[in-house]
Amino acid sequence: MEEAHGEVGGEDCVVDDRIMALAAVVLRGYVIARFRAEGIQLSPEELGGTPNELQDHGIKEMVDVLLRTTEELERNAELQHLISHVQVNCFQDLFISVAKELFRDGINWGKVASLYFLVYMLIHKAHTQNQPQVMVTIINWSLQFIRENHYSWISRQLVWIAVRKVAWWCSLTLLASLACAAAIAYWRKHL
Repeated sequence: MEEAHGEVGGEDCVVDDRIMALAAVVLRGYVIARFRAEGIQLSPEELGGTPNELQDHGIKEMVDVLLRTTEELERNAELQHLISHVQVNCFQDLFISVAKELFRDGINWGKVASLYFLVYMLIHKAHTQNQPQVMVTIINWSLQFIRENHYSWISRQLVWIAVRKVAWWCSLTLLASLACAAAIAYWRKHL
């Protein structure tokens, strides 16, 4: 396996790549499902993915959990208002600062769901301003942030989920609500 990758630890790199690929597919699936709920068709290719990547039942389950977890965030008028006033050229600064603040005191699935919701909101704004290249860039920022800051936690959790297959969306909803409140407080303070 190492020879195929030309580096020591090639097997670890393959596992790392698979986990990040899974995170990317779930993120794209989440964004696409949010758009679909609004009657807007968006394909995985438009977000840097491949045509059939969302066919796996496990991916669909994870996307559904994230959707249920962030339903309450969608109804948060203050959050919607804050996002609507962010300029496209400020997306990266906003994304990085909010993501860091969101995870300042640790990580949990509610915060991950809130991060995915933030990504969706920024992609939605880029879409409405007809800036498709920005949509893919936002996905890439998200994945880079996850890889650099929370990869080990997410990989452990994905293994746990695969083993347990537990419906845990109720606790995620509560955690997402708390994470949203923290993000709104941060935005109010810094914008």
